[in-house]
Amino acid sequence: MAGKTYEFIVVGSGPAGSCVASRIASSASSPSVLLIEAGIAKDESNADILAERWSAVAQFPKSVESDQTVPQESLDMRPINYARGKVLGGGSAINMCAYTVGPKADYERWAVLVGDSSFGWDNVTRLRKDKLEAFDETISKEHRMYAAPEMTLHGKHGALGISIPGLWESPVTLQLEAAKVSELGLNLDINSGNPLGMATVPSTAKAGLRSTATKAYLENPPNNLEILTETVVAQIILKDKKAIGVRATNREEFYASKEVILSAGAVSTPKLLMLSGIGDTDELSRHGIETSHHLPGMGKNLQDHLSAPFCWKQKKGAVDWPRHFSNADTVEKAREQFLKDGTGPLSIFFQGLVMGFFKADEVLDSEEFDGLDQDVKNYLRNETVPVWELSSHIPPCTPNALSAPANHYLTLFVFLHNSQSRGTVRLASADPNTPPLIDPKFFSHPFDRLCALAATKRALAFIRHPSIAEDIDYQVDGPESEADKDILQYWRKAASSTWHPSCTVSMGREEDEKTCVLSDFRVKGLQGLRVVDLSVLPFLLSCHPVSIAYLVGEIAVEKIIDEYELNR
Repeated sequence: MAGKTYEFIVVGSGPAGSCVASRIASSASSPSVLLIEAGIAKDESNADILAERWSAVAQFPKSVESDQTVPQESLDMRPINYARGKVLGGGSAINMCAYTVGPKADYERWAVLVGDSSFGWDNVTRLRKDKLEAFDETISKEHRMYAAPEMTLHGKHGALGISIPGLWESPVTLQLEAAKVSELGLNLDINSGNPLGMATVPSTAKAGLRSTATKAYLENPPNNLEILTETVVAQIILKDKKAIGVRATNREEFYASKEVILSAGAVSTPKLLMLSGIGDTDELSRHGIETSHHLPGMGKNLQDHLSAPFCWKQKKGAVDWPRHFSNADTVEKAREQFLKDGTGPLSIFFQGLVMGFFKADEVLDSEEFDGLDQDVKNYLRNETVPVWELSSHIPPCTPNALSAPANHYLTLFVFLHNSQSRGTVRLASADPNTPPLIDPKFFSHPFDRLCALAATKRALAFIRHPSIAEDIDYQVDGPESEADKDILQYWRKAASSTWHPSCTVSMGREEDEKTCVLSDFRVKGLQGLRVVDLSVLPFLLSCHPVSIAYLVGEIAVEKIIDEYELNR
């Protein structure tokens, strides 16, 4: 079914896609733009309350695409849930809202790998300040000893609301004080380019409400931006190595006179490209798909952050969360109160998140490290590049804690950063309605296992700090002992994805056969087709990457606007 023609078509409305569609449409020349989203416009039951961020994936299933990975050999053959946003705004509507940007060294490495200073720290900082961040720097005097953002590095008038909570629960300061006097240390601005140390982390939120890509870019769209939801794109229409449109699963077609821009994420973007005959010829032929354009790196290099939860029963607890969250009527009344005037338990509970990024020097002096590529070793030796993360002040979510919700618990997560395991996204069939085969190959690299040992031992040492240990009754979920074999067995049993899939349509230099996308975001060897989402990352940065998704959008759209002279 032949359809309407637009100048630009953007597929996917997550942070990058919403940014690109909105900024192109808002440029001086007002080009026609179609933004296509596979999911719904909004789950009306989701009030975007920040305190509910922890349960959003379970609480609002209409907004979630919940695939499973293939059984993970190094995680006791467990398939891992791979939830992704399927709603206007993408993952920004259901994520945990942590806003971290990672170390300066990550951006400098990115710029060198792809040969383009647009991805360097200086340009990214400019975009954060001028375009992206609307940072609320209101922090009480008593809390400035724990959080003091350097505002020369942060924006105040950008598109995305970012804040540190005004009201802090007592466990936040207790844990930051413990970190301050331990080897973990304190970081007053985790987004300064040096993320090392424990901090209270900014959230993509404003006045206790979630900030989303929809709110940032799509609330008042210009007339030349058309938004189409609940429409799944099945194929890119190609003609003579040029993308000229897209075809939906209902056979409806839409045409682009200038470009098709894919922003469907690190799972759906390579799937769509392969369904369109763009990818490794051997892989495509298995499903009877004729190759339109051979790209051997397509769907490879999948990277993600693996994490494991740890939980302890507390003797008394500092905050009476169990009484509140175990009663449905109490929860509903708190929701009503917060939505009415922004007060009550939900203006306080779990508003803050304690998080820190850390090194572990012993892993850099190991056989596992020696076996890495020289470029990777040089990068990991950088003094601000972490190999693990500790996140705390999190609601109880481990199996044994959930089975006894009336108790008080201390829960934390240990994340691995700069993992060396590499996975794939492959087609299961040529049917666009069939989920792809997702195989992150979690925990398959010996360096990752070494980092898990180092990180877990440091996290357990932190819990032994007197101010924390005095309220610990017993461990609820964690390793049987601190012996290496028990720690590794616990990770195999309990570790899971942090839902940060990236790097499956990797950016690189043209001469590298693994490169799928060049630094202008164009698919290598094709015209009229770009990819603008986390799939283009050459490596997964040391942060929670929603910030990178927004920045990828801002970097790409500047290039597109300049190339087509849309602001003239």
